[in-house]
Amino acid sequence: MATQSPSLLARFRRLFSVTVHRRLLPPLRHPHGFYLLCWAVFCERWAAAILGSSVVFMLCERYGYGRSDALRLAGLYNAASYLLTLPGGFAVDRSLGGRRSLGAGMALLMLGYAALTLPATSGLGLAIVFLLLGHSLFKPSTQAVMVLLYERHDPRLDAAQIVCYLVVNVAGIAGPVSAGLLVHGHDFRAAFVLAAAILFTGLIAVMAGNKILHLRQKQPAFSALAAPVPIDLSAMQRIKIIAALTLAMMIFTVGFGQVEGALFLWAQDRTDRMLLGFELPAAWFVGLPALLVLLLAPAQLALLPRIQHRVSTPRLIAWGLVAVVLAFVVLIPPAVLCPGQRVSMAWLIACMTLLVIGELLVAPLGLSLLLRLAPPRFVGVVVGVWYVAGALGCWLAGEIGAVWVR
Repeated sequence: MATQSPSLLARFRRLFSVTVHRRLLPPLRHPHGFYLLCWAVFCERWAAAILGSSVVFMLCERYGYGRSDALRLAGLYNAASYLLTLPGGFAVDRSLGGRRSLGAGMALLMLGYAALTLPATSGLGLAIVFLLLGHSLFKPSTQAVMVLLYERHDPRLDAAQIVCYLVVNVAGIAGPVSAGLLVHGHDFRAAFVLAAAILFTGLIAVMAGNKILHLRQKQPAFSALAAPVPIDLSAMQRIKIIAALTLAMMIFTVGFGQVEGALFLWAQDRTDRMLLGFELPAAWFVGLPALLVLLLAPAQLALLPRIQHRVSTPRLIAWGLVAVVLAFVVLIPPAVLCPGQRVSMAWLIACMTLLVIGELLVAPLGLSLLLRLAPPRFVGVVVGVWYVAGALGCWLAGEIGAVWVR
């Protein structure tokens, strides 16, 4: 008896199954814990962006600070949140560990945003304490957990840092949009209720999936590619490279820190922002780098394995610093040839694009290389130093920007 051929419906089901599982849902290329870590980072950055996009307005309208005092307090808060990652890194390394620090940091941040919903002025001081303590643990703990998920020379670590950057920038867009929809007049409570709720969902997910935050997946076949850094480096050589990476981070931050300062003023005063009869708000250009990261990072992820066959990670980081320098070279012709006049927004877009290229090469790849070089017992401390370099870069960016616009 002849075998009955499968029905048309059965063929369709088989085709659909193959398409979904092989094309739309490919096998995971990263440990399961990495995706949980991305969710934690997304929740933290979303809530932080809600605060960051409304903090100066809140200090002026809700707490009665003058503009200069509000800007100064916001700057001190940002600097302190980076500087405290150094002692926080010690706590992560010596006592708490990466996973517990991650949960503790998110809990403290949740309490900080909840304190901002209190009507009393005293709630501001309480919120600042909780938020600073939370950031001091959360920032270094994310990288300490990353080390638990990947072997030191796993080539997927570079891609993981870039994916995290994508997540951070998606959250960086969601935060201002949320704040814009929820902040009405002098009432900021709804925005910070949302921020606290976001941290709560992230904390619950981290607590539920705590066990998968320390399991390393077996490396795929392509991990046999050459490691980005030699394994047999001496301790002094590692220290020198770590110092160079830290300096690169500070230099990059000096340039990128102009986005919210001098480049914002360039967009406001020197850029023709008319597009199809509509004048684009200058503040939109501050959010342009996040959009550009979302557009450029997928291409970088696709090309990174091929590029690293030919170019070492330290050289890519160096090219990133060159891109940051060229970003400001781009603005020299309009500044010299058209003094005091408005110029095409294409100049500023070109500047921002080069800054984002520099960001994608320096920040994620530099941090990835730093994790490979840092002794396992001191990952939190080294990451804390990395963030301190960012804090110094932010301070220098403000000083240089003030001289530029004078």
